[in-house]
Amino acid sequence: MTEEMEKRLYNCQSISELLTMYFGLGMKVKQSIFNEEIDIIEGDEFYRIRRVEGFNNPNFKDVKEWGPVPKQFAKQSRFNQNGESVLYVASTPDFLEREVRLKEGEDYYLAKYRCKKAFTVGTLFGYTNLINSLLFKIAMSIAGPEELSEKENRLIEEYYNIVKDKCFREFSLTLLSPLYMHKKLPNLYEITNKIGKIITQKYDCGFRYSSVYCPLEYSGGRKVLTINGIDYGNYVLTPKGCECIELVDVERKKCKQIKSLEVMIEEFSKG
Repeated sequence: MTEEMEKRLYNCQSISELLTMYFGLGMKVKQSIFNEEIDIIEGDEFYRIRRVEGFNNPNFKDVKEWGPVPKQFAKQSRFNQNGESVLYVASTPDFLEREVRLKEGEDYYLAKYRCKKAFTVGTLFGYTNLINSLLFKIAMSIAGPEELSEKENRLIEEYYNIVKDKCFREFSLTLLSPLYMHKKLPNLYEITNKIGKIITQKYDCGFRYSSVYCPLEYSGGRKVLTINGIDYGNYVLTPKGCECIELVDVERKKCKQIKSLEVMIEEFSKG
């Protein structure tokens, strides 16, 4: 991306203006801001959760149940459109209960996968420029208040009232912005679908993105770590990426305790 184009984007007055201009650029120009990638090596593990309720196959370890959703059943989600088959997995099960909004006491199945053939994916992580940082925040944003607890929503609403009228840089690039970004982006999944399309055209096995529920990331490149030094990450894998992993186990579990964001919100809102 040229310095002149970056400057034009920096001077946008709103998130919608920047996104409109960015998405209007040529494909290679848009791809150019994603210059980091992640190597998945043989033996790396991934996890996925599904509710027991609504799982109709009595053989919950049936491999056919744990691949990408067949196209005819695929509904729009964060990085896929209707009829587009992908697989969402994570490098740890620690935050998946919140990701799928399980309730305490609810039964679920936890699937474990293992990489059988090394491959490379793109990553949304990166703070190299304003555009990359903004897309990173949008990609990990919650879809709505239903993804937070009553107290979390109250704390975020208080903070949102402080920042909602600030310039879009101050509004969108705070550490808490993924928890309130949806208020100004009602078409969130349409935007994240476009972001996903750009990256998968460059990295055809899929890409890594961040969970809004995991500790703050501080490092990019071939390995992305969080403030507690652990490698967390969510992945959306294309059918080509799914060919490189295999299901190794599924177990039935009960949701015991939902991790809270209250302390994090209170701490970050002070700054």
